[in-house]
Amino acid sequence: MPTTKKRTQVTHTLEVEEALQVAHKVWPNEKPAVLLARLAAEGAKSLKASDDIASAARRREVDAAVDEFAGIYPPGYLDDLRDEWPE
Repeated sequence: MPTTKKRTQVTHTLEVEEALQVAHKVWPNEKPAVLLARLAAEGAKSLKASDDIASAARRREVDAAVDEFAGIYPPGYLDDLRDEWPE
């Protein structure tokens, strides 16, 4: 079918064939090209979710570190320190 969109050719390696077999069980009436497009979309969702989970874990670690070191310096510490420096 004519299109102005980019096309990507994929060789049916063993891994690709296995992925197509799995996809065919989920979407039995689809052609291989459609299965590959769906697999790519589902894979992207999975990777994004994985990245979101990792980002959330990093945020929790940073928050824990902030909580751990909170209160080390008394209120006004930076102002006092800056007052010691000449202009």
